[in-house]
Amino acid sequence: MAENSDSEAAAISQHALSYRPASINGEFLGKHIISVDQFQRRDLDILFDAAAAIRKRIRTHDRGLTELCAGKVMASLFFEASTRTDMSFQSAMRRLGGDVIAVSNGVRFSSMYKGENLSDTIRATGCYADVIVLRHPEIGSSYEAGYYLDLLNGRIDNPTVAISGGDGIGEHPTQALLDIFTIFDQKKSLDNLAITLVGDLKHGRTVHSLAKLIAYYDASGVRLCMVAPESLAMPADITDLVEAHGIRVTQTEDLRDVIAETDVIYWTRIQEERFADGAEYDGIKDRFIMTPAVMARAKADAILMHPLPRKHEMGTRSDHDILDADPRSIYFEQMENGMFVRMALLVKVLRGVYV
Repeated sequence: MAENSDSEAAAISQHALSYRPASINGEFLGKHIISVDQFQRRDLDILFDAAAAIRKRIRTHDRGLTELCAGKVMASLFFEASTRTDMSFQSAMRRLGGDVIAVSNGVRFSSMYKGENLSDTIRATGCYADVIVLRHPEIGSSYEAGYYLDLLNGRIDNPTVAISGGDGIGEHPTQALLDIFTIFDQKKSLDNLAITLVGDLKHGRTVHSLAKLIAYYDASGVRLCMVAPESLAMPADITDLVEAHGIRVTQTEDLRDVIAETDVIYWTRIQEERFADGAEYDGIKDRFIMTPAVMARAKADAILMHPLPRKHEMGTRSDHDILDADPRSIYFEQMENGMFVRMALLVKVLRGVYV
């Protein structure tokens, strides 16, 4: 009997992995946000207009913002370490007047520690919340959440939407949304930009999602430069997709090949937690380090981005201080933009309103 139950559970899980969330097509209300594959240029324009409007309203202390999600509840389910994404979503919901329930300390403090599977945890949470933000170390976890919530939503009065806060080494859609919003905010367009992604492009879900989103925006003359050791190169399926959208891709192991012509530098850390072999990590970790001397080779109007947290991939603490003072370093503005974009997204999926 136990074997049959396990077999059935495995079959359902495989079915969930084949699940695909609905495309946005200009209408966010009630839709899960699981992949950048759901977005087209029109959707991004709608979302970014809303984020810019929310930013303006916050800076003018518009108290009407707290009415936009009043009475709504967001559940924060983070089964992988996060500070910025978790705080950003919680701050976003509270600034919109909604409430937050959180299980942000991972499996240890949830029923999954007792052996409960993710699908049951998601459905249980869906009974209490209007939106679930899920961060999980397994690729496909967000798709599983969307699949099982759709099953649940047909049986309860209060349908629940899922938003991915990071899906293993797969995708991080809201990070990509805030990243591209930040590029627009600084450069006013994607047209003719040279955008350079540096570091762990194999495991970096942020760069996976950003590269795809840049392709989907269908801007003119965009170039993507991918700087990584061969063992950490961008997955071929993503480079193939980008090139299929007419974007010229340059791949190199040497930043000096492209930095002088780069408009946007997107720096990432080599993710130690993604390596099974510590020796492999030790052999690579010091090859890609951003320092003031490296930044000195960049264009005067280039911008330096980083999804954070940062470690030694941006040099020493003294290097950090110098880089932080450089007006081209915009990673803290990038972080703040995350809250505005996530506020816009929450308003759209929960209320469908324009702000």
